[in-house]
Amino acid sequence: MPFIQLDSLNIHYEHQSKGDIPIILLHGNFGSWHYWQPFLQDLKFGYRAYAPDFRGCGDSQVTENGYDINTLCADIIQFANHLQLDKFHLVGHSLGGAVAQQLAGTHPERILTLSLVATAPSDGLPSLTQNSYSSHLFSPQNTFKLLDAIGLKRKVLAATFRKTMPKLSSKPALLNMVVDDALKMDMKALNGFIETLKNWRGNKLLKQFSFPVIILHGDLDSVVPLASLLRMKDQIKGCRFHTFHNLGHAPQLENAAAFNNVLMSFIEGRHADTGHTMSSQAVHWLAGLKQKISTLFKKP
Repeated sequence: MPFIQLDSLNIHYEHQSKGDIPIILLHGNFGSWHYWQPFLQDLKFGYRAYAPDFRGCGDSQVTENGYDINTLCADIIQFANHLQLDKFHLVGHSLGGAVAQQLAGTHPERILTLSLVATAPSDGLPSLTQNSYSSHLFSPQNTFKLLDAIGLKRKVLAATFRKTMPKLSSKPALLNMVVDDALKMDMKALNGFIETLKNWRGNKLLKQFSFPVIILHGDLDSVVPLASLLRMKDQIKGCRFHTFHNLGHAPQLENAAAFNNVLMSFIEGRHADTGHTMSSQAVHWLAGLKQKISTLFKKP
């Protein structure tokens, strides 16, 4: 259980080393390094991978503040500097995808490739505007306190993750792991992450991406709008887009073998052999078709 003492944070991380080429893996909201455990276990020879816990998550230190994307980005830069990682492959999931975009856009000279997994879109998440500040009666903090008081917090979280990561319904060990991670996360981190995702926008950063970029999306993802990811793809020169069929918001857990194959194929500059990487036109066409079918079957 290694730790690194940064300027204002004692950060926990896990790693696997089978070579010299570095990969940094950033988890999402409610998560920890555990979301990358299957990837670390299956790491290919020639690489070394690091999966840090954001502040307030996993076993990293809980701080009074600093849960905004700019500070999280600064934490990861310090983390990389401490490990003497001058250039690295960067992978970000969900909230970690926003941090990865911020880091890649402000320090493009450090990035070998950028992989965005079910990422927070660069134009924001409009659904989060419905979540008010922590003092609001129906804020996440007050909602979780109520659920905890009546003994339903774990059940509600498990039901939420079964919906957003549907394949975990048949993987009870992984489902329990992600619920444990969510329960462990400090409430200051939850409030801070929601507020920063409500206000953060990264569209201007995309123009700085001069390295290979891939966006990875599960077609059952109910958290991140597909249309937002497609707009991102169109703004990033040469960006690839990969859809995992019948997977949700955490493809790296829901089907680790398929995910690891696609991610490593991209990092190594190879084409994935799964057959699900589509052109921009094909992805747009399928998104439009899904919308038409949905409209067709709506009740009048």
